[in-house]
Amino acid sequence: MSLRFKYFIISFSLLKGFLSFSQEKYTDYSEPEVDSINSFFYREDQVYLGLSFVALVSDQDAFDTRGLSSHFQFGVIRDFPIIPSGQLALGVGLGMGFERYNTNLNRTEDFNKKGIYSLVNDTNVSPLFFSIQSLELPISLRWRTSTPSDYAFWRIYGGISFQWNYRLIANQDNFSLVVDDELNNFGATTHLSFGYNTWNFYIAYRISPFFNINSLSSQTLSIELTPIKVGLIFYLL
Repeated sequence: MSLRFKYFIISFSLLKGFLSFSQEKYTDYSEPEVDSINSFFYREDQVYLGLSFVALVSDQDAFDTRGLSSHFQFGVIRDFPIIPSGQLALGVGLGMGFERYNTNLNRTEDFNKKGIYSLVNDTNVSPLFFSIQSLELPISLRWRTSTPSDYAFWRIYGGISFQWNYRLIANQDNFSLVVDDELNNFGATTHLSFGYNTWNFYIAYRISPFFNINSLSSQTLSIELTPIKVGLIFYLL
């Protein structure tokens, strides 16, 4: 068993433990009327899994992707109802994300060992791709048609996700380089998910800068990348 797979299993187990108090129902200690079953708070705590393809948008016309970029995420969400029916709530999550961004960038260094990025149109030059692992904190406003006894429902969730990118790697040919200083360690992404029951569409747009321009060489290409993620997310009770 590889170290990365062991790390995945341990991380997922810890995150799942976050749901130990899930699916709680709160009443005022009095027996609710049958016709007012929706008049008390209930939670929709969930485990989520998501897979998205990523479109990289750049301010450089010559920028191109070499192959598909992707994003995988998993975690748990704690539900905080806002209204008595429970159909409007705030969700606060904790999860992990794994991203791979394929580019036609090339990376070299100046005399001070600072990174210089440039665009390469020669197909004989191996493309550069970024591998990013993140700890994610999604916060969303959650609307759904659920009831305390109905777990298959329509939903629209939207909000913002904060990321701590704790592992940033640039790969080219058989060479890998840690680029913690060259890419921003912290990021923010807006997200929207909508669908029915377990299957839901997922769209996300990064709103924070990708590169840490202050840590790059003055000779580097002034380029910005904006990942747009489109895929599916699964919510499991």
